[in-house]
Amino acid sequence: MLEHCTAELIDDGTRFRIRRGAWSNDYPIGELDGWIDFYTRVRADHPKSLTSYDETIAALEALKASLQPRG
Repeated sequence: MLEHCTAELIDDGTRFRIRRGAWSNDYPIGELDGWIDFYTRVRADHPKSLTSYDETIAALEALKASLQPRG
């Protein structure tokens, strides 16, 4: 079973962190859309993965939504 995945804004808002269990990595916020696209492609390209990438995609999309101006 996969551990829970989170995506959070870090530092001064210029970077974000993806964390799953003991693993984590930080990326520039400008790469957020690229990582959403990457995980979406991986999920589509590897159907045997079933839903293993869904939580990561959802966490990244939730982070993106939280960064959108509210109006």
